[in-house]
Amino acid sequence: MFRKEEAKLEKWKNDIEQIKVADDLLEDAIKKGFQRAQNTRPVKRQRLYVKRGIWSIVVAAILFLTLVTSIRVSPVMANAVASIPGMEKFVEFIRDDKGLASAIENEYYQELNISTEKDGVTLTLDGVLADEFEMVLFYTIKGAGKNEQFQLSKSDVTDNQGRNFRMTLGSETNLDADAKGSDQTAKITIRFKEDITLNEHEFIFKTTAESEQRSVDFSIPFAVDKVRAPTTRYSLNETFLIDGQKIIVKQIEVSPLKVAIHISEDPANTKKVFGFEDLRLVDEKGETWTSINNGVTKSGTENENANIYYLQSNYFEEPNSLYLQFNKLMAMDKEEAFILIDTDNEEILQQPKDNRFSKLTVNGRFINIELRGEEGYHYHPFSTITDASGKEFVIISSGFSHNSHEHIELSLELPDDVFENPIKLNLDGYPTYIEGKAKIKIK
Repeated sequence: MFRKEEAKLEKWKNDIEQIKVADDLLEDAIKKGFQRAQNTRPVKRQRLYVKRGIWSIVVAAILFLTLVTSIRVSPVMANAVASIPGMEKFVEFIRDDKGLASAIENEYYQELNISTEKDGVTLTLDGVLADEFEMVLFYTIKGAGKNEQFQLSKSDVTDNQGRNFRMTLGSETNLDADAKGSDQTAKITIRFKEDITLNEHEFIFKTTAESEQRSVDFSIPFAVDKVRAPTTRYSLNETFLIDGQKIIVKQIEVSPLKVAIHISEDPANTKKVFGFEDLRLVDEKGETWTSINNGVTKSGTENENANIYYLQSNYFEEPNSLYLQFNKLMAMDKEEAFILIDTDNEEILQQPKDNRFSKLTVNGRFINIELRGEEGYHYHPFSTITDASGKEFVIISSGFSHNSHEHIELSLELPDDVFENPIKLNLDGYPTYIEGKAKIKIK
C-alpha cells in the first residue's frame, strides 16, 4: 500500500513539473509548504547525537520536511539505493535527503564490510560516502541475545596515530523497539573543519554500544579510496535587507554530499540571526533542495558574524537555472539573546522580555529548564556559557524533549570545572522571527 501511494505521489510530482506557475504563486506555495511541514513534523524513531567543539557552534536541527516538489526521495531513487547489496537496511536514513540518495545512485558509495566481534557483540562498518569535506559512515551492530537492544554513544573518528581532527560529528541510530534481537543500523556524519586528503589517511572509528545490561567499546580501522568529485563554488557577495537587518550571501559550495552556504551579517545589525527557516535551492522546474532533516544544518566560523548553512546537495543534477531563496529568519534583538541564572539558588535572574523560560532546577553539573515554544520550533536554544568572571565554557551534552504541545524540557551538562555565579547562557535559537524576500540567481 505504501509503495502504491509513493508511486502516485511520484506521478503527481512529474505531472506538476510540466505545469508553468508564476514565480510569486510558486514562492507562496513553497512558503506555506514549509510552514505546514514544520507544524506536522512526525516523530522519528531515531536518536541524533552531535559532538560540539569550542571553535564551532553547531545546531543539530530537526527541522523541515519538504514540499510537493521534493517529497522525500523518489521511489525510483529509493529502489535504486535499496538494490545495492547491503544498502536496503539503510534506505530509511537517506529517505529525507535527496543529495545522499543521488550520491549513492551515482555510484559514490564505497562498500567496506569490515566486522569486529567483542563479548558477543558484532560491529560491522558497512560502507562510506565521502567528498572533499564530509564522510558519511553506515554501520550495523548486533548483540548475541534476542532481547538486548543497543544504543550507540561516544562515537568518534581519529587517524591511526590517534590524532583528533577538527570536525563536527552527528549520528542517527535506529531505535525501533521492534528491532530487539535484530541488527541495529546507524549513520554517522563527519564534517571536517580542516583541509585533509581523505585517501591519504587510515581512520579509526570508535563507538560504545550500550544496553541495559552492559556497554562494549569498539575500535575499527577503515580507509577511504573512492575518488572524490571536485566541489563547485559560486562567489556571490550579494546583500539583502530583511526587516532592517543586512544579510550578505558570500559564497556557495556544492559538493556531492552537501551544499554549504556562507552567510555573514552586518556587525551593526540590531538582531542576532539564529537560522533561516526556509533556505532552499530551486531550479527552473520548481524542484527544491532544502535543509538537512536530521543532522548538522549550521556551523560557526572564526568570524562571529559569519556562519555556514547546509542544504541537501543537487550536485548530480544539471538544472538550466538555479536560485537560492529565503523568506523567514529566526532572529531576536542581540541585547536579549541570553539568559542569566544563579545555579546555587536555582533562580533565573534575567531572560528575554517574553519570559518563555521557567522551572529551573540544578543537580550538580546538570541543569534542567523549561521553554515555552510553539509549533514548528525544534531547536535547542543554548550555545556557549560564560561565568561571572568572563570564563567561557562548552556545553558537554544537551537534551530536548516536548512535554506538551508548547512546553519543551531542556537539559544541559556543564563541564567539570569551577565557575563563578551567575552564569550566562547565550542563545543560539529562540521562537521569534523576521520575514522578507531574497532570491539570488546562481546559474
